[in-house]
Amino acid sequence: MEPKRASGGYVVRTVLKEERDYYDENFDQLSRQYPGQHLVIRGQQVIGAYPSCGEAIGAVYEKGIKGGALVRKSGTQEDTLVPPVLVGG
Repeated sequence: MEPKRASGGYVVRTVLKEERDYYDENFDQLSRQYPGQHLVIRGQQVIGAYPSCGEAIGAVYEKGIKGGALVRKSGTQEDTLVPPVLVGG
């Protein structure tokens, strides 16, 4: 089967599966702990919470996070992905 390449497709979901699973498993707790914040998730850890998506993405680059990261506004299911190719290094 050919992987889907559209937003939210197979390739993207596979790359950040650990981060998505962590967020989904801790959805209620993260929503309460970080209401309305844009979370930067790497592995099974929130490495930052920011008031805007732009600030969260900027933090990924500033911190030099290797391998990409998941940015998601707490309490939502919509992703902003910061792919590893853009982080460089």
